[in-house]
Amino acid sequence: ENSAWRLEGIMSCRKGGPRKGAPRYQNRVAFKHNKHSKRTKQIQGISHDGLCPKCRGIIKWRKKYRKYKPLKAPKRCGSCQKKKIVRAYHTICHDCCNKKQVCAKCLLPRSEWKLENEEDEDIDEENIDYDASEELDSKESKEKKRKEMKETKEAEILELNAAGSAQTGKEKEKIDIIQSVTESKVSNIVKVNSGGQ
Repeated sequence: ENSAWRLEGIMSCRKGGPRKGAPRYQNRVAFKHNKHSKRTKQIQGISHDGLCPKCRGIIKWRKKYRKYKPLKAPKRCGSCQKKKIVRAYHTICHDCCNKKQVCAKCLLPRSEWKLENEEDEDIDEENIDYDASEELDSKESKEKKRKEMKETKEAEILELNAAGSAQTGKEKEKIDIIQSVTESKVSNIVKVNSGGQ
């Protein structure tokens, strides 16, 4: 009796596992395809006709985040039972889709399709914009950081020099120390960027 009572006190009455909340970590940088990949180009080249706007958006998302997996072999159609489906995630073939006037993925009748912005449908799925200006080479980014650091240090020195007319000897020593430190840091960064030559 005593041990059964202890078990009842420990047991939880709540169903399921731990509570679910917001994701613990969020992505700071958006996913980018390897723009030179043959597979990426092949996946982006696949057209998906006969899909409702919702299913088209789902497949567009899969392509964008490299979750789309193309079919390796034709799949059996859910309507005519022939192996005629050549597009991944479709449940009926293109011919049956046109005959029945339904979405090839979710089988929603075309009369019930909600028309989204026509601009969204006109977006070219084959081209993903890769902004080359955002992708800096490592040398260019190091050089940019070095210049920014040098500019901030120079600005600090100028501010101290502007206030230098009313400075004591100790403050002038601080300015000299800051100048020598910034010059040594800049020379070290230049050595690292040039490969230690």
